[in-house]
Amino acid sequence: MKYGRIVSAALLAMGLSTAAFAHELVMKPQKMDVEKGGTLAVEIHSGHKFIVPDEVEDVECIKAGVFKDGKLQEAELKPNEANHCIDFSVPVADDGSMVILANKDGGVWCNTNEGGKSGTRKDLEAQGLKVTKATKHDKFVKAIVNASKDDKNFATETGQGLEIIPVTNPADAKVGEYFDVKILVDGKPYSGPVWATYDGFAPYENTYAYASEAAQGVAHIKITAPGLWGVRAMKTDLPGKEGEYDSLTRKAFLIFEVK
Repeated sequence: MKYGRIVSAALLAMGLSTAAFAHELVMKPQKMDVEKGGTLAVEIHSGHKFIVPDEVEDVECIKAGVFKDGKLQEAELKPNEANHCIDFSVPVADDGSMVILANKDGGVWCNTNEGGKSGTRKDLEAQGLKVTKATKHDKFVKAIVNASKDDKNFATETGQGLEIIPVTNPADAKVGEYFDVKILVDGKPYSGPVWATYDGFAPYENTYAYASEAAQGVAHIKITAPGLWGVRAMKTDLPGKEGEYDSLTRKAFLIFEVK
């Protein structure tokens, strides 16, 4: 558990509160290599363990599908209560890398004199509640499927509010080497903590295999095992919207495979 201890210490040093560990939104494609003309099934997971779902998110708050020709081609989302996830599928129309997205508008959550409440500051105050803090929570996920050495689609920028973009082609990712990513907030370089882990690393909540820090938008993740990997970033100090929320929190995950 060497890496897990390192990450835990890093989190403590960064002073992250318990609230920072709310459910993470990730995606789990059924396969990471699919032939052209086929269909890819994907699950949207919400949970504390990578990559284990705990609850079914509200499909009304999420848009997901393939990012192609400069836009998100939305898929139909189906809640799957039995497996604690949301199911959707996308067609594999072309050869080369596919960029699959899931974007969640998490709404506004307020701390009030009657406990936590969903709703904007002005709406709850209009109900007579005293709001001490109002925060909007948005989440973004990207999965790179069908990564190939001769294709550059993996580096496509999609415009997610907090976006993790591979610099290293996932097809070239190797155990023992570094995997580089570019991270943007509203299109501008992100500086801050970055975490990474892989499926099967640990059965514990909020436990990651690697911790790093992005400087001027670039972070370096050392690959320590083959399998399905996730790189995570979080921005908690974005400005709010007057009357609605005091601050905006964004979380992002990049999913890819190391062979």
